[in-house]
Amino acid sequence: PAGAAQAGPAGAAQAGPAGAAQAGPVGEAQAGPAAAAQVSQAGPVGEAQAGPAGEAGRRLYLRDCAGCHGPEGRGSFQGPPVAGVGGAGAHFWLATGRMPITDAGQRPVRRPPAYPPQEIDALVAYVASLGPGPAVPSVDPDRGDLAGGGHLYRLHCAPCHSATGIGGALAYGETAPALFEASAVEVAASMIVAPGAMPAFDPATFGPAEVDAIAAYVLGLREPARPGGLPLGSTGRVDEGLVAWAAGVAGLMLAARWVARRP
Repeated sequence: PAGAAQAGPAGAAQAGPAGAAQAGPVGEAQAGPAAAAQVSQAGPVGEAQAGPAGEAGRRLYLRDCAGCHGPEGRGSFQGPPVAGVGGAGAHFWLATGRMPITDAGQRPVRRPPAYPPQEIDALVAYVASLGPGPAVPSVDPDRGDLAGGGHLYRLHCAPCHSATGIGGALAYGETAPALFEASAVEVAASMIVAPGAMPAFDPATFGPAEVDAIAAYVLGLREPARPGGLPLGSTGRVDEGLVAWAAGVAGLMLAARWVARRP
């Protein structure tokens, strides 16, 4: 998707204070069809998640997130509100390591997750309890139509992420990141969360089958077939043309030198 997994401006969940623990991807999607931005029901703040897991999520949030996003997720001068980002938003920013960050002015970029999977699950559940928001999407790339996903990707995603998924530069200093590390859930969540310059895709735009297909195609970009030989970084015709030009010039210089040295 055009801008999938990318650092977002204010309005996407931003910074947690310094010293946050470290992360790993969430293993299981939590709710609803992938593109259908389902809404999670929120209970009273701090009470929606019962039991040890809910208490763990609350403690982590108050320790690492409340300093910027507020104890009830309503935001502060250091960070935007997170009440309402739902499980999808919390999962995307935590699983991709973009949150927490150590400084409110720091640009969120993809890093190794800062928490182990069980702590991400607890934090995602707690943030989802702070207000109604889209649930973590359920996506199954094994069910996806690879050819159909390729068509949708080239139409909606390749203009920013390139045909090979390597990413690219956008306007106003923004960049579309490479997609080689994105999981299927992250691909689907980014279509809902719309991080950075990426547009939000209305649930009516892509149904669950289409989201499965796009996720399948994005995962397939990690190890594509190489029938043409060396990929040269998968950056396309610019690098290929440069290599051809350099090889041609070098060949002409060697030929000229050989001719000039003939008796």
